[in-house]
Amino acid sequence: MIDEDLRTARQRARRWEGLNERHTAVAALVRQARRELDVVEVWDQEQIAVAETRLGAYMAVLAAVERDLAEVGPARELYEELLAREERRVAASADPRGAELLEIGRLLAELDVELPARERARTAGFAVLCGQGAVGEFVRQVEALGMVAEGGLQRMGGVREVVEQLEDRCRELGQLRDGLRARREEVLLG
Repeated sequence: MIDEDLRTARQRARRWEGLNERHTAVAALVRQARRELDVVEVWDQEQIAVAETRLGAYMAVLAAVERDLAEVGPARELYEELLAREERRVAASADPRGAELLEIGRLLAELDVELPARERARTAGFAVLCGQGAVGEFVRQVEALGMVAEGGLQRMGGVREVVEQLEDRCRELGQLRDGLRARREEVLLG
């Protein structure tokens, strides 16, 4: 029974993900259409009509996508909950998949701590590079990660170097997390 529920929930979660991506894209088009409408000269009624029509069409598509998202509901959360239940069941049983699932869970828990810390440090570094952040805060975040830049962080080149390292590592960790989640699903649904 739980296998069928998992498969159904997985389909709904994938539908939600697709709709969410579409929502993001259409929302960007709405923002762009609004900006274009804002810059049209008042005397150019034809351009205003075209821009308003375009904005209206995008708004209609956005409303339809939002209705579809509401219909699918919290699909991702439900799917994750069902996966967690199945994972607990398998880990508690004599099923040989349990050991692998426990290891995947341990690695994901570590990533859930490390990745946000690196992302916060990266964000603090970007703020420093844009002149909107304090170097001291960035240094504190970087030191908490056990990182240091050759030549120190007091010069912008050092900050830029560490931000690039953080960016690369965040990308790697994100890919690792995605791979582990996919393997977890594969083990549970396999």
